[in-house]
Parts: sequence; structure tokens; C-alpha cells
Amino acid sequence: MDNWYRIDNTGKIFHAVSNTENSYVFRVSMIMKEKVDPEVLQESLDIIVPRFPTLTVHVRKGLFWDFLEKNDEVLLVQKETNYPCAPIKPSETKGYLIRVLYFENKISVEVFHSLTDGTGASEFLKTLIYQYLQYKKRDVTDDGLILLPEDQPNSMETEDSFSNYAERKDRNVFRKEDRASHQISGTALTTEGMNMIHGIMNAGTVNDYAKSLGTTLTGFLTAIMIQVIGNEALSKSSRPKKVTIAVPVNLRKQFPSKTLRNFFSVANIGATIDENTGFEDILQQVNKELIRRTSREVLQKSINQHVYLQNSFMTRAIPVFLKYPAMRYGFNYIGERTKAMTVTNMGNVKLSESMSRHIERMELAFYTTLKSPVGCGIATVNNRMTITFSLSIAETDLVRNFFSELTKRIDIDIEVYSNEWGKHDGTM
Repeated sequence: MDNWYRIDNTGKIFHAVSNTENSYVFRVSMIMKEKVDPEVLQESLDIIVPRFPTLTVHVRKGLFWDFLEKNDEVLLVQKETNYPCAPIKPSETKGYLIRVLYFENKISVEVFHSLTDGTGASEFLKTLIYQYLQYKKRDVTDDGLILLPEDQPNSMETEDSFSNYAERKDRNVFRKEDRASHQISGTALTTEGMNMIHGIMNAGTVNDYAKSLGTTLTGFLTAIMIQVIGNEALSKSSRPKKVTIAVPVNLRKQFPSKTLRNFFSVANIGATIDENTGFEDILQQVNKELIRRTSREVLQKSINQHVYLQNSFMTRAIPVFLKYPAMRYGFNYIGERTKAMTVTNMGNVKLSESMSRHIERMELAFYTTLKSPVGCGIATVNNRMTITFSLSIAETDLVRNFFSELTKRIDIDIEVYSNEWGKHDGTM
């Protein structure tokens, strides 16, 4: 098994642009039906670490690109004391870019996005939970849905699938319509960190309603988000607004891959709205954009473009100390302007029935950035969907209006709660 890895195509961007204000750390969590035993959790983590070599690494500096190397230090579980998705400082984690946390009934894995995406992190978490339940003497089976700790990792799991699927043609995917979006603004929290607001509901009810409208769950929720953001913007100015939501797309669905590294693209799904625009108009625009931008043809061009740019002679020949500031500028001051926020839907995470009995639900918490102070992560397990908003601003009107609009359209109970981090109005 290799002891070092090149940072994958997308991981290089996150590695270059991260700083103290923009952590690019996300979290996947399982809420168990009983309180977590930290000693058993540590024993379980020790067993599964060798199964995920691309996640249990540290960074080594290179002249033209940094790279990842096997970390032989012990990865320690920690009791959660900080706010979610805080920057990972290698000096405090023995070099690791991943955290395993526990708090009461919750087990969380936080990962720097340079290492992997939601799929890779959730596979790590599933294996950890499986091993934990085994050690707790629970009668659980994997049913072929878990990467078993005793199995050896294979080359398909550690490959850079961007490079594997890149073609030397059709590279131009940058479009004029990817212009600046209306952006969310607000009052910065009085303390460093993020306010997390979760809404828990029946996944099947929402999914069935979305299908009745001729769209997907992601399409329906994205349309509501655009409507809520747009209405708030129009209340301050009557001029038409372009509102764009960045929707991460799991490329494994179009390009067969078992990689546990990053393998996703981002579809900018937007609609231009004014005072006469109804929800049906927004949904129609969202559906059209989702179909087009998640087609294999468009996603293939996206892969080609980004691999070409990073593999070009000029990019490869520029030293890191010049390359990273340029990438940081392009991402933060150009790419970030094309979206109002990111909405990422992990989808339905499948577990064996024997495992599901021990798990209440799942959460996906997403980082915010300076130019995108609100993020949204959606995760479903056991037919319970949790929509998690991350906010680095005090105002919670957008979240309240989102859940209010959802209940107007669907007769559904939504359990809403917050970590009460920072200063906000507290009314939901």
C-alpha cells in the first residue's frame, strides 16, 4: 500500500484557499440511541484507521504541489467542546486533517475538504459506527453496505478519479450566465464560530411531494431556498435579482467510481426573480438547470476543464508560494461571487436494519465562508431527514422563512433546534 498520495484535483483547491476565516471543514454525524462510550469509540477507531489510508494522513510540503503522507501517530477521539467545523490545526491534531468527536449520543467525523467529500467521510463514519456497535456487543450485520475494517483497501478506493475520467477535449465549461449572484449579508456573530439550526422531518413525505411536482427532493428544496432568499432581497430593493445556489453533484452516479477521495462537481442552479415571479416559475427554472448541469456531457466537460488547468505546463511549473495565492484569489473573489449559498444533499444513507435500530438520525454540517455566511447540509437515514443550516451571521430570518414555506406547502411536522452559538434572536 502506498505511503504517500498526490492531493486530488478538487482537494488542491481547498488546500490552497483555506485560512482561519474559511475553514473548509465539514462534518457528518450519527445520533445514536444511547450515550456514547468514548473508550469503546477509541478502540473502534484504532481498528478502522488502516482501512482508510487516504484519510489518515498528514501534509508534506512540495515545491510545486504539496502532497499527503501516511500518518503513524495515534488518531485520538475527542469530546466535543468547540463549535462545529472549526479549522483543523495540524499542530493540535498530530498532523491529522480529520477529527473524531463525541458528545452525549452523537458521534461526529470532521474532515478538511482537501481529503475527501461527503461520500468518503460518510463511509468512514459508517465503518466506525459498525465497529463500535460490534465492540458494544450489539448483534449487527453489514449486509454489504459497510467497508469492513478487516478488508484491505484497494486501488479503486484510493485513485484520483478526476484524472482517471478526464478527456483531452471539450474543456470550455465557463459560461457567461455564471455571473454574480445576489449574496446574503448580515451581522457577524459576536463570538468566533457558527450557529447551527437543524430541522428534522419525515423524508418520505417531502420526497413524495417533490415527485408530485415533477422534480427531485434537491430541486424542490433548492427552489424554496431561492424563493426565500429572493423575497428577502426584493423587500429591500424591487430590482430583479439573480439568486444562485451552488449544488454539489456526486460524480460517482455518472462516472462509476469507488474512490474515497474527492469526486464531485458543483452545479450553479439559479433563477432570476422579480415581484411577479411565483414559486412555479422558480421551480421550472431550477428543474431546467438541474437537468442540464447534471448531465454526463456537462459534468465531463467540467472534469476535463479542471484537470487540464491543473496539469498544464504553466500551472505545474509555478512554485507553491506563487500558485496558492493566485488560486486563493480566483476562488474567493471570483468563484464565490457566483452563488448566494451552498446546499448539499447527501441523500439517503443506507444501513443494515440491524444497524439502523441503534441510530436515531444523521446530520451533515457545512462550513460557511466570508462571502457565503449561510450554508445548508441535508442528510437522511431511517426515513428521517435533517436539514442543517450553518450561520456565521446573527440573523436567522432566512432559516425561519425556509421552514415556514416548507410547512405551508406540505402538512409535515418539523422539529427545529439550535446549538445557540453566538448572538442571535433565538426565535424559530
